[in-house]
Amino acid sequence: MKRKSLIDFYKETDYTTTSLSIRGIAPRPSEWNVPLFIKNVYPTNIDLFKKSFNNNQVEIELDQQDLDYFKALLLHESLFYFYKAFYNYLCALKLYDGGLQHWIEITAYYAKFYLANSIITLAGKSRYIVTGSSNNFVEEIYKLVNSKGYHRNINKNGRLIPSHAKYGIEIEINPFINEGKLRIINNLGSGGSHGFVWKKYLELHTEEFDITKMTYSYPQHLSDHRNLENYSFEGYKQLDFNLEVENFKGYFQRDYIKEQSKLIYTSETAIILGVIGELFNLYEEFQVSKLPIEKEKLIYMCRYTLGDSEQSRKLADLIDSGFPSKNKYLDEYYWYEEN
Repeated sequence: MKRKSLIDFYKETDYTTTSLSIRGIAPRPSEWNVPLFIKNVYPTNIDLFKKSFNNNQVEIELDQQDLDYFKALLLHESLFYFYKAFYNYLCALKLYDGGLQHWIEITAYYAKFYLANSIITLAGKSRYIVTGSSNNFVEEIYKLVNSKGYHRNINKNGRLIPSHAKYGIEIEINPFINEGKLRIINNLGSGGSHGFVWKKYLELHTEEFDITKMTYSYPQHLSDHRNLENYSFEGYKQLDFNLEVENFKGYFQRDYIKEQSKLIYTSETAIILGVIGELFNLYEEFQVSKLPIEKEKLIYMCRYTLGDSEQSRKLADLIDSGFPSKNKYLDEYYWYEEN
């Protein structure tokens, strides 16, 4: 079963010492990423990068030592997205008191997006766009993978124009067979970061490692809906300012949203909280020493964000009990939906 293979791949990973950050200790969220790694290893591995160049890209097969490094890094980045998802979930819950339907939907979208990112990273898929203005940019690498672009972007003084330069780095690891590649590419494709994440998420069968699928249709529709809400005249439907005052007052109300302000599983967030719990328990099964996935941090976040509220108490209790898949708060949500 793929869940067991995934657990075997990450089990007892040396999270804190296999791949130290530039400060020599376990990394902060802004550190220990692939572009920084590439910048650090390039000067002593120039011949390897040049030898691995073919068809306008660098492709390096990862050996076991590389895989040991990258699985620690992938865990770190997956956790980064996991915590961002949980934070946005809390933000969405906070908005129920105000009946703020639009922002609940948008914030719930970002929670799903970060969960998708966390899951595809855990499954060995990650991409980074390195721009010329980034501290991790390596001019020689840009010249290698995009020689035409490099020469076009040289000014009359012979210096590169950073704002016009960029390249991509891709990690493609299959944790189920313990193999992987690192690529440095010029053609970044289309769709931006959101398009890349949902494309990779669509390719995964998350049910095979016991993570519930967040959508059963093409997941890009989530991003399309986000764009519709934010950037078109069809968004912000709660604001019909041309109505007469008395009609406007009734139209602006979203009492059915406010009614869910005591629930922790809601119409927009139920799937999010479910997947958060599943991911938390998957991390636990990896048995990785000092992996920063403590209940106490999540409980502190929910109490600080939601205060001494009924939502906060319910959520803290759910976290403390280890996110059981069947629980009274999910039953409460089902009762609400049926009535």
